[in-house]
Amino acid sequence: MKQSNEAFWWSLFSAGGVAAALFLPAIVVLTGFVLPFAEGDTATRHEQLRELIGWWPVRVLLMLVISLSFFHCAHRMRHLLMDFGVRSTPLLLAVVFYAGAITGTVATVVVISRL
Repeated sequence: MKQSNEAFWWSLFSAGGVAAALFLPAIVVLTGFVLPFAEGDTATRHEQLRELIGWWPVRVLLMLVISLSFFHCAHRMRHLLMDFGVRSTPLLLAVVFYAGAITGTVATVVVISRL
């Protein structure tokens, strides 16, 4: 019987979908509506956002949500292209999309850890 690593990628796909569905709306509401319309000037609101992102649980949550969303997108795009008929190079598709998700994850960790 041939071993497959497809279950691993499907688990990252589903975790990314759940994380995006649960946390992205809250992040959009907070950063798009609550903070811009909060009391005070722009510098105060910017400092409040920096303090919020400076808290380690928020950083971990942002890293998880963003990186799992990358894997969700990579898996979805890979299977979308396979559904469109690009089935001759499944390994190439997997390498390109999952390498992109890994690169995005590393970039996310670097950027958020430097904030």
